[in-house]
Amino acid sequence: QERLIRLLYTGRMDSAKGLLDMVQALGVLVKGGEDLVLDLVGWPEEGSDILSQIEKTAAQNGVEDRVFYHGYKAVGPDLFAYYKNADLYLLASQSSFEGFPRTIWEAMAHSTPVVATRVGSIPDFIEGAAELAPPKDPEALAKGVLHLVDHPEIRRKYIQRGFDLARQNTLEVQVGEMANKIQAWVEG
Repeated sequence: QERLIRLLYTGRMDSAKGLLDMVQALGVLVKGGEDLVLDLVGWPEEGSDILSQIEKTAAQNGVEDRVFYHGYKAVGPDLFAYYKNADLYLLASQSSFEGFPRTIWEAMAHSTPVVATRVGSIPDFIEGAAELAPPKDPEALAKGVLHLVDHPEIRRKYIQRGFDLARQNTLEVQVGEMANKIQAWVEG
């Protein structure tokens, strides 16, 4: 980790993903003396004004020069380079109906520690392997980021646990488990 902390969000550019909360959390951290930037990689829904909302929120929070939108990147080397360059992956989803975002597995597979909101099935899969905050709470999100920035030993623990979880949750491993369960059911 360098002095400048790179936060990363990848995925659908949608207010339900807590993008404005992320920008507000960045503002809280920068006002507190932290040196951070937020990289956003993804695609806005057609007709959405989320990118202009992000710009406006960044300006209101004094971080307009610290939020960077990089557009859509296909899964592969271009996208993975962002994970490799990030210090922390940030997901501030607000929906209690959130499934489990693939982007969390991608971050963990790239040894990028995760700060996410405690919504949907996220805590079921990554409790103890990521910093979790309540949804719609930029201050709590900022505290989660700061906790990992200030505690490298916890960050390293989350990196290892996250990597192990990502390895256990590949398509190949899950298909193998499903095949074993089906076989046991057929034979039983």
